[in-house]
Amino acid sequence: MNSALWIKTIRECRVFLAGGMVFMFAVHWLRVWIASFFSVGALEGIFALMPGEVETLLPVTYSQMATPAGRIAIAYDDPIVLLLMTVWAISRGSDAVSGELNRGTLEMVLAQPVTRLGVLFSQAAVTLAGGVLLAAAALLGTLVGLSTVTLDDPVSIGVFVPAALNLLSITVFLAGLTTMVSAATSLRSRTIGLVGGFYAVSMVVKIVSRMAPGWEWLAYCSFFTPFEPQLLVGDQARAWAFWVETSSGATELGGLGYDSTLVGLGLMGYVAAGVIFSHRDLPAPL
Repeated sequence: MNSALWIKTIRECRVFLAGGMVFMFAVHWLRVWIASFFSVGALEGIFALMPGEVETLLPVTYSQMATPAGRIAIAYDDPIVLLLMTVWAISRGSDAVSGELNRGTLEMVLAQPVTRLGVLFSQAAVTLAGGVLLAAAALLGTLVGLSTVTLDDPVSIGVFVPAALNLLSITVFLAGLTTMVSAATSLRSRTIGLVGGFYAVSMVVKIVSRMAPGWEWLAYCSFFTPFEPQLLVGDQARAWAFWVETSSGATELGGLGYDSTLVGLGLMGYVAAGVIFSHRDLPAPL
């Protein structure tokens, strides 16, 4: 039955995963191709015409964004790319418990010789493996782009590894959070609504923390704060450090600190989901 459980879980998401991998590969390959159309000087001239207030919303300076690596790194922070990873995490996490309850299939699954934790583990493992494959597809697209497109300055694929890891880390966090909420609710729509609302509020909080003077402390209240793939590409010293010291003497998280925070919170969500699911009473199917 364990093998049947794994096959069932993979079968439910294989089309979405395959399509998502193709999309991630294509977007990141195209980003390298598009980046080859612009020179550093041309972009710096364009950025010079933009108001300085816009730069406060960006994770890197205009000059860093104008470099070949900076232009390509935008793909890892692209709203469409982030949306795909978010949809993957929330759709799979919400289906783990509340989705099965909605369809009335969870009782049939648990009637077989499997444990609740076994069911949850198969869902979590497939979700996390899918996140790894999606992030790997993004990195592969960048690699193929760098191999087939000529840029004004050569760029190593290694500088984008921290960005791909950061993209994977936020996926792990969202998957763990959604699975925890799914384990505590009985309606998939409620799970998606709660996590979606939290997602939107967190995004607004980060924007306010960057734009509003005196409200910088709000950055500590958003899970988007440790998601900075462009920053990690532009600052390799930060990318591979847990902690970095700023020019003002303050200590901030580095790339490994960002990833550890997101992955750690995501795994805590999975642990909480296991505890909740193991002890909750399941409602009768409607």
